Amino acid sequence: MTHAERVQYKRRQDAAYQAGEDAVTNLRAALALADLTLPSLSNDGPVAGHGFVRLGGCNAAFANQLAEVIAAGADALRCRRRASTMEQLQEGLQRQPTVHGVEVDGYRILRAEVPPAPDPVAAFLLAVRDTPGHPACADRRASLAH
Repeated sequence: MTHAERVQYKRRQDAAYQAGEDAVTNLRAALALADLTLPSLSNDGPVAGHGFVRLGGCNAAFANQLAEVIAAGADALRCRRRASTMEQLQEGLQRQPTVHGVEVDGYRILRAEVPPAPDPVAAFLLAVRDTPGHPACADRRASLAH
């Protein structure tokens, strides 16, 4: 391995370690919001060039509390998305057509145009993109093979 390759490898490992530290900090803060603490939560260093978080074991009561919090959060996200979708649908129903007319050989030809409705697939993809922590938001830049 050349010196440049070693430097590049070290940078990738340092970035992976920092990603693990950031993930531990984010998860610890999120758990604290729900009054939960996972004492064994730690950064386990880079694994295969990626950050690795060790969650450790926990008792059944804690696991059930964590499952409840995650389910409630997921439900809140679904409700927020549904409300956003309903607002978009209501906006779409309130769109007013514009009428254009032209005269051709003494006849008046009218054409009504309605602003385009939001594309549901694009709206879904944008909602996923804007959802913090969603796997689709992960940085997927190509990494060099080791």
